[in-house]
Amino acid sequence: MLTTKQISELLRVSEETVRRWIRTGELHAEQDGKGYLVDELALKRLVDEKSQIPGTAMNKILPIINDMFGPEAAKFAKSNLFDPLRQSMDQAVPNQETNSESIAEELTQLKRKKRRLELEHELKLLEIEEKIARLEQRMKQI
Repeated sequence: MLTTKQISELLRVSEETVRRWIRTGELHAEQDGKGYLVDELALKRLVDEKSQIPGTAMNKILPIINDMFGPEAAKFAKSNLFDPLRQSMDQAVPNQETNSESIAEELTQLKRKKRRLELEHELKLLEIEEKIARLEQRMKQI
């Protein structure tokens, strides 16, 4: 079981983001006093759902786990957290049609999704840059 703080550090998101996922039902958690505890399997499901390409979340998360907790933790996470989830997801995914029209449609959708995410990311960066500029201006006035 992981705390919201551990998850936020692991995924490099704010604790508020983790709590929002819990409130909206995206991440299943159990109340522990004033905080929450999250099962590793529930976290793996969320990470894989949020990943653009199912099954690749592991490739993004393992280096972070390695940096934060060391190679043994990354090895443990891979074998105990990600591999069972990947296997269950691989079994659950039905075979898709492989005709050129369906592939072209899926490709178009993915490109649109990628561009939308890029724009959202740029917008967030601009918001942060504006805050930095305002704070720097205030520092000059002091």
